[in-house]
Amino acid sequence: MLPNQGLITQVHAQSAPQRYVSIPVKVVFVGIDPATVDLNYIKWGGNLPTTTFGEVLQPPPGGSLTGVVYNVSYTFTFASDQFKSNLESYMRSIQEMRSESNPWFYYYTLESNGYVSASNYYYLTSAVYDANKVESWIYNNQDQLGGFPSNGWTLMFMNLPELPSYDFKNYHDFLINQRSAPPNGTAHYYSVQYQDTDLGYQLRYRDYMTGWGGVHRFWFNDLSAGPSFWTQSEDVPLQIALKDNNFNPYTPYGKTWFTQYLSDFIFQATWNFVTPFFEYTPTYSQKYTFDIHVFDNRTDPEKQAVDIHSTVDPEKIKNSFQDLLPYSNVQVSLKFEDLSNYPGLEEVIRSNYKYTDSFTFGVTGQPLQYGIVDARPVYKYLGDNLQSFEPNFHRDGSEYTIPVFAFAFSNDTLFTFSYKWIIAKPDSQVDALLGVALGDMALVSMSQQEFQRGNYITPPQRNRGEAFTQVIIHESGHMLGLSHPHNFGPVGDFILTVMGYYTYDYIFGQSDKDMLRRAHVDQIYLNVESLLQKLSSENPVSALSIRNELNAVDERYSQMDYVAALSLVLQTQQAAQSALASPLLGVVAPALYIIVGIILGVVVAWIALRRRFTKPRTRDMGLTEAFQKPAYCTNCGKPTHPNDAYCHYCGAKLA
Repeated sequence: MLPNQGLITQVHAQSAPQRYVSIPVKVVFVGIDPATVDLNYIKWGGNLPTTTFGEVLQPPPGGSLTGVVYNVSYTFTFASDQFKSNLESYMRSIQEMRSESNPWFYYYTLESNGYVSASNYYYLTSAVYDANKVESWIYNNQDQLGGFPSNGWTLMFMNLPELPSYDFKNYHDFLINQRSAPPNGTAHYYSVQYQDTDLGYQLRYRDYMTGWGGVHRFWFNDLSAGPSFWTQSEDVPLQIALKDNNFNPYTPYGKTWFTQYLSDFIFQATWNFVTPFFEYTPTYSQKYTFDIHVFDNRTDPEKQAVDIHSTVDPEKIKNSFQDLLPYSNVQVSLKFEDLSNYPGLEEVIRSNYKYTDSFTFGVTGQPLQYGIVDARPVYKYLGDNLQSFEPNFHRDGSEYTIPVFAFAFSNDTLFTFSYKWIIAKPDSQVDALLGVALGDMALVSMSQQEFQRGNYITPPQRNRGEAFTQVIIHESGHMLGLSHPHNFGPVGDFILTVMGYYTYDYIFGQSDKDMLRRAHVDQIYLNVESLLQKLSSENPVSALSIRNELNAVDERYSQMDYVAALSLVLQTQQAAQSALASPLLGVVAPALYIIVGIILGVVVAWIALRRRFTKPRTRDMGLTEAFQKPAYCTNCGKPTHPNDAYCHYCGAKLA
């Protein structure tokens, strides 16, 4: 897909009120010559998403819009040679040379049964850098780059071929020999380490990243790193791409190509991290309840080998979501269900089990063979009987219920969804679905083989495996609206988040937190805007006060302090609702203000008049004289002053 093809998703009809917000993005280039980048061209809207819409992907077709439009403003910085030198020096100080099997350098072997297998990887010696340490060093040395915006994101793109890097000749020789010989050369990568906290399995092949970020509002991509099996040919190292296409970025076309090349990476990062799309409509609630139902459909020996109670950690699930939603009450309910208590569900599972043996959908000539349970009829049964599992199901501002149904199956059996005659959608690591978020509920499946995955690999990790907790957090995150960080390119998976596929985090990264918290503020804010439309005509004084309160919300929002902004906007919503709840005030208020004004005017006038007659005339009389009662003219009867000789009204001589 071309980068700007995603813009076709922005043509949905937009309902008022609509909210426009700005998000700054600082782009930093390291090891890239400014002479090779056309900054005027890179800023063009066809290259970068300067305007994006808050979009909800589900349910299809078309999804919907949230009513929020993001104006993304980019600034560009070219790092100094000194910064690049300092960074490379630090990286060399933490560099580790590792000789490991590398999934990008796979090769084919002919098995004894006559089938071709692609399960073999060559070893490659690579320079590996701890991704978290590199991110921390860059973040702590941001002053060398003019600092990072506190109210926006920083995206860094590096070209560091001076580090051990895989070059075009090595790449060319390996492929032209049809992978028949071990590769030459040395690549460099970024590394993270993950372990399943339920059953202890240490994840493999996590030394092959080309970027990292997400602890802060910062992400870097090393264009010279790799090649990585996770991104395949889409993101081969820059030095290989240049040579393979004979591009010279110092020529007119080469500069245009390189500018577009960089903009494609920026484009992906913006939509993956800065303004990502939502899986489902994000809904703010005072309380989120995660109800987890675990069904054990394994044999007795399998149950004895792995205790089902060890496969899920409700406290870790609660902590993850409480960190994501600090302003709400998070509750996790865990129930280990006896499947025999639900004969209907037990029968649906039994009748929709199949052992696949598909030659067509096998890998390089090897049949696809494993057990599956068709998820669609199971989903229908649970949906039809949801009330029995969730008698207190809520989806509103007071409580939001997330039902999760987790199944432990025997052997290597997992859920899958059929499509026409295809009964499997192979995953990158397993041959079916570990989990799926369906809007009203999430389905999760694990097999005995997953619980004991370490027994099936080389070198083995005896009796270690993967279990439910991480998958439950991931799928529940979808249920709240969070999406994958790789929606617009696989390199997006190289970021701290439980929502990715490459990493195996149990926590949500900064992008997830911004995405959901901002959406909750926007939801309440737009509701207040709707209330203001009514309030402006019924109670203009209160409407003005509410508008001023929204300005305070905007101030916190613009600093990306979404937790504080949410607290303020909730107070503003309550004030607007209270004002609308007094319709009589809205009707009589204008007249009441006039009446009060008249009364105040009369009172003020009376006070002024009273002061006029009681204020002493100190220039021509004493204080005692000022309070004497006046005399009256015997001719006209008008009041006179004791010091007057003649009447001021008729001129008669006074006695």
